[in-house]
Amino acid sequence: MNLAEQFAKNAKPQKWNYGDRVFAKMDGFSLVGMVIRQNEMGVLIHADLPLKIGEEIRHVMYCKPNTVKRLVVLQD
Repeated sequence: MNLAEQFAKNAKPQKWNYGDRVFAKMDGFSLVGMVIRQNEMGVLIHADLPLKIGEEIRHVMYCKPNTVKRLVVLQD
């Protein structure tokens, strides 16, 4: 068995891939951004616009997978 076959056998399927455009909610705030990765902590998203949470301004944040939805791109 080579490494590619071993990885395919043991890898968990991912719903979100790098670069997917998404709409999500975090602590009651809505955000639009790009998926960086998905792991056991949640979905790591780079927001298009920064969010001020408390005294901190954040561009990258983890969101719960059940709050993340794929953005629909409308074509003319």
